[in-house]
Amino acid sequence: MLPAHVTVQYIREGAKQNIRLKLSLDATVRQVIADLVRDLGLPRADSDGAPYSYELTYQRQLLNYEARLFEAGVQEDAILQLVAVNPNATRSGATLSANLLSRLGGKGSNEPLPVAAQLLARDGRAFPLSHTRALIGRADAALGYPPNVFDADLTALDVNRTVSRPHALIVYSDGHFSIRDLYSQRGVLVNGVRIPVNGAYPLNDGDQLKLGEIELQFRCQR
Repeated sequence: MLPAHVTVQYIREGAKQNIRLKLSLDATVRQVIADLVRDLGLPRADSDGAPYSYELTYQRQLLNYEARLFEAGVQEDAILQLVAVNPNATRSGATLSANLLSRLGGKGSNEPLPVAAQLLARDGRAFPLSHTRALIGRADAALGYPPNVFDADLTALDVNRTVSRPHALIVYSDGHFSIRDLYSQRGVLVNGVRIPVNGAYPLNDGDQLKLGEIELQFRCQR
């Protein structure tokens, strides 16, 4: 056994919790998740009976279920996030829980965007981006995704519910924009090209985006 003391962050009844404990670095991510869910008494389904699964993240990276903790780079004093996933949270696929939203950014980041940028819908509606880590998606307060979490809440446009609740993240850093697909089922297309999941993809003024069935144009002034 290779023991290590770590901190695990998780959500219980809408509130963020932290626990300090000792884990075996020889254990697989799958084993650790199962033990944590059992020992912490976390729910296995939502109020409608839709089952949850759980994922473990470290340094903003989703850990492979079959990897051992030491293989994933986990070490003494690491901070891990236990993330609930509800496969029925959207018509089109899994949705990440609210604690992951806050870590990824959006309005929780509280860092104002120093340049003007917006998303323009085909019907003329504009979604100004106000933060350096701007979260894009579809609101659902009942599942922990209130409208004020998002810089661009596409709920009104997305009548067929093809946009995941957290769908994409637009990041401004060192004078450049990029976009990330947050494990959405329908994906993110930039100028017709589907981008990799959770990988930073460059974003430039005039680029055409497609999230689910929603088409948007990215505009910015540097």
